[in-house]
Amino acid sequence: MDARLVFLLLLAAAASAPLASAQLSADFYKTSCPDAEKIIFDVVQKRFKADPGTAAGLLRLVFHDCFANGCDASILIDPMSNQASEKEAGPNVSVKGYDVIEEIKTELEKKCPNVVSCADIISVSARDSVKLTGGPEYAVPLGRRDSLVSNREDADNLPGPDIAVPKLIDEFDKQGFNVEEMVAMLGGGHSIGVCRCFFIETDAAPIDPKYKKTISDACDGKDSGSVPMDSTSPNDLDGSYFGLVLEKKMPLTIDRLMGMDKKTEPIVKAMSDKTTDFVPLFAKAMEKLSVLKVLTGKEGEIRKTCSEFNNPQNSSGSTSVIRISSIDPDQMAGLSQPGSSSRKVGPPPVEEETPAMVATEAAAKVPGGVVVSVGGGQQPAAQASGQEKVADTPGPKLRGSQETVNPAPVVSGAEEADKQEGAAALEEKKKRNMAKLRGGA
Repeated sequence: MDARLVFLLLLAAAASAPLASAQLSADFYKTSCPDAEKIIFDVVQKRFKADPGTAAGLLRLVFHDCFANGCDASILIDPMSNQASEKEAGPNVSVKGYDVIEEIKTELEKKCPNVVSCADIISVSARDSVKLTGGPEYAVPLGRRDSLVSNREDADNLPGPDIAVPKLIDEFDKQGFNVEEMVAMLGGGHSIGVCRCFFIETDAAPIDPKYKKTISDACDGKDSGSVPMDSTSPNDLDGSYFGLVLEKKMPLTIDRLMGMDKKTEPIVKAMSDKTTDFVPLFAKAMEKLSVLKVLTGKEGEIRKTCSEFNNPQNSSGSTSVIRISSIDPDQMAGLSQPGSSSRKVGPPPVEEETPAMVATEAAAKVPGGVVVSVGGGQQPAAQASGQEKVADTPGPKLRGSQETVNPAPVVSGAEEADKQEGAAALEEKKKRNMAKLRGGA
């Protein structure tokens, strides 16, 4: 083949490659909002001083946003009464930090309205949280745009805390992270924050007997209780995680498994022997995470309020079959902000618990790190009066005005009768389980 033709083909391939991250820059707000990063840091620092757990919440928030569909702030969108969003996916039910992001956005809007994106706020606040907990500083280029789509199904099947290590490696590989980066990210994310007792499975993987007794005594049957992720330095993002993993003194199943798998155990041991090696690797991985599938240029929008699109599109007028949110928005932590009005329509819906719901329920296991669900969708049962049921196939997605919304199919009469059987008992069980999820979130 002619050398010039080869060159032209390579040039064309390079030109067609995604260039979104290349459009980000460290001085993106230099003229439009020069104090943007200071404003973000000041709010994060204030909240961190009041509650050190803020850092773990914000670090978990960036993982959940970026791993679902890129770093686009789609996790922040509130669900409406007839449209689902990422925020109500099982893995995100106990995610915290929404109120911190909204406070930052409010302060930024006072200084430079319609300039700084919510996606940038998420990434920068996570970086600042790492710094405040003693972790490494790393670069976060700016210029992200906010999404026009928030799709619950994008977040329902993220890797869970009891996932097999080979499967977890595969999930990280799909996002562009190698095994060493994966281990470092879990080492940082799981070295701060707490783990709720409701999600601790001491018999799922080998565990140190004395540590098992310690956390069993701490929980003592209280599902809403919690124990530190890192029992030695719970508020410091450091390398102590790796030694605890090898000693089998971590509450989450996946962490104990990391010290046993043939691919991850050597990496964990090397970082335990020399914890300083963890610092630059974690910083590099976080830099990569912060630019994962970002929107730039004229893509997306700059939201005025992080929890809603500038021009939300409501699909209820286009069809009589509407999808009811599986969780009452006003009962979810962080949804209602000062000065905002509720968009809930009618009473909260009733749902039939399904095997998929049980899997989703095992989702939100820790307020710090890459800890999410093995999921599946939830199937609504009897709805509020006057509203029809929908099938378990994906229905309308919550979108901005640039997207169309397709209705979900109607369930037949026979299917309706089948689903009504045993609904009362299942409904009561579902209420108890969801109450546990919300109780310690």
